[in-house]
Amino acid sequence: MQSFVVSARKYRPVTWDDVVGQDHVVTTLRNAIKTNHLAQSFLFCGPRGVGKTTCARILAKTINCENLQEDGEACDVCESCKTFRENASFNIHEIDAASNNSVEDIRSLTDQVRYAPQAGKYKIYIIDEVHMLSAAAFNAFLKTLEEPPVYVKFILATTEKHRIIPTILSRCQIFDFNRIKVKDMMLQLKKICKKEKVQIDDDALHLIAQKADGAMRDALSIYDRIASIGNTKITAKDVIENLNILDYDYYFKITDACVAEDAAQCLLLYAEISNKGFDGDTFIIGLAEHMRNLLVCKDEHTLQLLEASDVVIEKYKEQSKIITASFLLSALNILNQADVQYRISKNKRLHVELALMKLCYIHNAIQTNGSIQKKTFIEAPIQKLQPIEKRNAENVAYIRTTTKTDIAKEPVVQPETISIPKKGNLRNKILQNENAAEISDIKEKINPEDIISITPELFFMAWKQFADGIRKDHQRIAVVMDHAAVSIDEKNTIDVKLDSQTEVTMLREISQQLLKFLQEAAENKNIQITFSVNAIKNGAHKPYTILEKYKKMEELNPLIRELKDTLGFELDY
Repeated sequence: MQSFVVSARKYRPVTWDDVVGQDHVVTTLRNAIKTNHLAQSFLFCGPRGVGKTTCARILAKTINCENLQEDGEACDVCESCKTFRENASFNIHEIDAASNNSVEDIRSLTDQVRYAPQAGKYKIYIIDEVHMLSAAAFNAFLKTLEEPPVYVKFILATTEKHRIIPTILSRCQIFDFNRIKVKDMMLQLKKICKKEKVQIDDDALHLIAQKADGAMRDALSIYDRIASIGNTKITAKDVIENLNILDYDYYFKITDACVAEDAAQCLLLYAEISNKGFDGDTFIIGLAEHMRNLLVCKDEHTLQLLEASDVVIEKYKEQSKIITASFLLSALNILNQADVQYRISKNKRLHVELALMKLCYIHNAIQTNGSIQKKTFIEAPIQKLQPIEKRNAENVAYIRTTTKTDIAKEPVVQPETISIPKKGNLRNKILQNENAAEISDIKEKINPEDIISITPELFFMAWKQFADGIRKDHQRIAVVMDHAAVSIDEKNTIDVKLDSQTEVTMLREISQQLLKFLQEAAENKNIQITFSVNAIKNGAHKPYTILEKYKKMEELNPLIRELKDTLGFELDY
């Protein structure tokens, strides 16, 4: 019975034409071989399974070929090519740096380099996973790598270019290998299926290529696993079941349910997905990818960014027509946050279900009015006064009596409030109000009986703003205002009670500016202000002197006097 050879080895490229998805590398190396412009050392870097070691072997085989073809290919019939094909070449050495990473190993390599090849042009050393060499080994390798004998070529391969020291990088000709595209892998898999006489759907091939994540070796390993099913024709369903891939139909169904605001259907679908063994993080990432694909489909220019089969692309196009871009952007934001917070969540299932419910009610949380708008925040408690000429007495009364229900109908419109000068310029704003004349003309027409009393909330806000405005230049007065006992009655009379007559004098110095500010803030000229000393504070007893304290102690305890006379103490007053 013939032993089975995995597809990754059986269909490993042996010529430049067989290499998949690395045209930029193949073209450069071919031209270098044809023009005999070969560097002394090469560095092939890139992801796993994209052909780095394969290209290194083809390069080693080609430059040692005795009958090189015009297109830069090896003849595959000379003695050098035959020994290479049979893995019996004495001139091509493959070294695994992961297990030969010490200084002694590099010294042994340096000793071998001294001997010229017995047959052929070059002695080639292919060092795989070169980033595994120790720092000392790298340093020991520098001189040999920079100035090797003319008959020696080094080909280094690595998946982690950043771990190689700069002095090694500067001595090599670097080739960056790309991830293989899904279409290129599908074409290669089709060729192999045709040779193996295996029938397989295009959707199934696309799933295999997508699961491989740009690595041809991984794609061939997955293909071997799927081909072992034994069915006459392999379908996408077979691939989904064997690779434990979440069917993309679930994403289409959940998206439809989110658009329809059907939270119950979303939760039921997620429960079905969870029962199949898929974790929440995989589901969130897949749903975010689905939303991204829908966003890509909304523009014909970005449609080329979508990697999917033709049937699936049509499904994406149809669903993207019924979903707005604002919904997709908001959904991506929600899913991204859910993915970040998933790992720290203790109840992971509830975390995913909450994200789904947010998607269902996303229209209720975001007001678009037909277009995307920036969220409005009220950053300051007091806003600038609207132009006076657009208001009248009826509007003033209406604004002050508006209920919470009326405000909720237009949440975007911010309430009109008083105009407060900036800190440091308060007096100038009070004394030089640009609209003072207009305010005076309009308010003279208003019947005083129609003016509504100033609310305590508005008054205390204006009082605090005035104190903050003068705090920089008149800190003592501002502190007095902070500690004053202030009240306002129904007749709009402000009663300010202070601790001492000195504080009353201080506030009376600015009483005119304060009164004018409060009247303009409340739009009420009938406001009056009075200052007085707090009765409790004014009638309070003065602190006891030392003599008074002593006499009180003598009165309570006569023995204190006897102690004083016995010891001969004298009081120091």
